[in-house]
Amino acid sequence: MDDVTEFNKYVLSNINKVIGGKVVLLDFLDENEGFIVESLCDKNGIPYYKNGGIVDSVRNRYLLSMYDIEDSDFKIVVYKIEYNKKYYDIEHKHVLGTLMSLGIQRKTIGDIVIDDNKDIYFSTTEEIAKYLKNELHYINHASIELKEVDYEVRNVVNYLEKEIMVSSYRLDAIISGVYNLSRSKSQELISEGLVYVNHVNNMNISHNVNVGDEINVRHYGKFKISEYINTTRSGRYKMLVLIWR
Repeated sequence: MDDVTEFNKYVLSNINKVIGGKVVLLDFLDENEGFIVESLCDKNGIPYYKNGGIVDSVRNRYLLSMYDIEDSDFKIVVYKIEYNKKYYDIEHKHVLGTLMSLGIQRKTIGDIVIDDNKDIYFSTTEEIAKYLKNELHYINHASIELKEVDYEVRNVVNYLEKEIMVSSYRLDAIISGVYNLSRSKSQELISEGLVYVNHVNNMNISHNVNVGDEINVRHYGKFKISEYINTTRSGRYKMLVLIWR
């Protein structure tokens, strides 16, 4: 919860800068952080714009401005990772892990996209783009080269369908069912402010979720309640969830 409070303060301080006549460009934010920015900007009457460099981006840079803006103002570079797809397999975790090993911050990297042809793209801030091009040469033992692209790249949503059996619709029960955790562990994650329901931080372990709700659990991932299937004779609920990969 402290992280949420600190982030709110950070956003409000930048809103005050915009009120004072400045233009503020934020780093890449996740969906939950973006929701906070949008809510606070709306509340304070501050125009905001977002761009992730990739169509349908999950992670976006936000520009807070009273003035007209252009796409170039977001200072985003999109790279394609060139590698030998015949001999090497590179996954999302390999790309992110290698990038983080260079000592950069997560907020400087946007979406990482791997399409059906195994072409890999990622967006980054203009400020560190040149550094990455000079320093990033290998991913998962594969020799790679970064090529800047100027054409449209679209995000690809990959998810795993999973049927779960739970005793109730409570938030802690659902999280336990999805990630095979004990109820006490799920309750701990919720109590520590690490769980978001529809992009809003939720610390109520007994909160009842609904079909269509998106739940984000920090350090574990995101899933959506897709469908209620049936109720068993023993009174347990069978549900279908979509887990983002």
